[in-house]
Amino acid sequence: MERAKRLIEGLRIHHLGFGFFWTVTFVTLTGFQDGGVLAGPWHLYALSDEILLPAAVGALGLVCALRRRELPHGAASAASFMLSGAALLYFLIFRFGEGGDLLAVAAGLLMGGACALFFLLWELFYVTEGQQRALICIPLSAAMSVVLYLIVGMLPAVAMAFVTVTVLPFLSLVSLQRSLAEIEMDAVPALTRPRLRRAIGDLWRPALCVGILGFAQKLVGSVGSSGAGSTFAVLLGFAAAALLVVALELFLSKGFDILHIYQLLFPALTIVFLLPSLFGQQYAPLLDAFLMFGFEVLNLLLIITCAVYTVRNGLPPSPLYALCIAPVLLAMTLGGMAGALLGPAPSSDFAHGASVILFCIVLLSVALVLVARGKGEASASLTDAELLNRAPRASSRGTASAEKALGTEAVPAREDRGAIVVAYLRERGLSPREIEVAELLMKGHTVSAIAGKLFISENTTRGHTKSIYKKLDVHSRQELVDLGDHLGS
Repeated sequence: MERAKRLIEGLRIHHLGFGFFWTVTFVTLTGFQDGGVLAGPWHLYALSDEILLPAAVGALGLVCALRRRELPHGAASAASFMLSGAALLYFLIFRFGEGGDLLAVAAGLLMGGACALFFLLWELFYVTEGQQRALICIPLSAAMSVVLYLIVGMLPAVAMAFVTVTVLPFLSLVSLQRSLAEIEMDAVPALTRPRLRRAIGDLWRPALCVGILGFAQKLVGSVGSSGAGSTFAVLLGFAAAALLVVALELFLSKGFDILHIYQLLFPALTIVFLLPSLFGQQYAPLLDAFLMFGFEVLNLLLIITCAVYTVRNGLPPSPLYALCIAPVLLAMTLGGMAGALLGPAPSSDFAHGASVILFCIVLLSVALVLVARGKGEASASLTDAELLNRAPRASSRGTASAEKALGTEAVPAREDRGAIVVAYLRERGLSPREIEVAELLMKGHTVSAIAGKLFISENTTRGHTKSIYKKLDVHSRQELVDLGDHLGS
């Protein structure tokens, strides 16, 4: 419970804005049932989106690495307009029967570009400002998007179009801008060859597991069942995965990695894969749901792993995200293309479906062998010790109780010294938050470290620092440190 409390501290609704964007993608990727004259434009739309997305993520990550600059905050506006345009074209073509192949391709390209920008910008926020928040904000955003999708799906067609084209993209933009306003754009650390080789060595196995499962999920989804039942099953699996990841991050006291989770999922995946072939197509929705569940658990953990690994190793956010996620997106694209080439399996063609099932099980087995032989170097969570080091220390009593709850030894507190310092700071008119910041500055903490400990932005921390300097009549951090030493002596 102490871990859950520390992770939830500082959570704001706009930190879950990823869910508004996800809802639009759900509406525009699952709301059309394939068939009839619109099947051709639909395949062009989906293919354009699936091809551009990994290419755009990889290209943007490479540009950020070469320029050593992250994407500008203004890219959020471009992402929102592209998302709104893609949704507008989607409804014109697939809901109201206007337009054709060319507009379908344009809609797919706009959607792929919007997704790439939103992915990279949100990862930038979670890495730079909210590495603790990323542990729960990402899966909570996913769960929220499912709820919003179900609500939007109950609206009449015109109202659904209005909400998807205008309201949700606007909320996506506002929440992203408010989140990005909490961070300060700095030069991207250099991704040198040794650091790149180390990152690849640590992350290729988790990325491979997620990529293979994503390939299988798209392949089976393309050749297997379709219809409203399958769509509901996929959403159910997605929501269940998001809630499981939230529970893991909140209540698991030690760090864990994707490889161990994959080893636990593999037996269940294998059994569920065999159900439709052995016992009939009535189990196809269960296969769809469990495949999405397994994939999304690993996918969410991989996104979180990117954020945690970036923070721990001081790496550039966008290039590392592209390094992890672009191969997964490419694997999903290849799975969808392979499924389109094979075509839907006729209900009477047992060999067709069994061949796909067997192929997927072989791929999953290959990943399991590599996982079993590899080392889990990239943890998908922060341990309790790390969270404790990043947590605010409001009082020695609160710290002692937290350390006891987390099973760590408390450091003897200098209660008298602390009381003297706090009393002096209060006399000089410092607010409670400024006192917290001043105490940490006196101990030599950096602005970035203080922001992480107090769950506030670096800009806010700098504002408090300027106010503290003015009220205490000091002009540098060293003068403040000296003042703290003098008061303590």
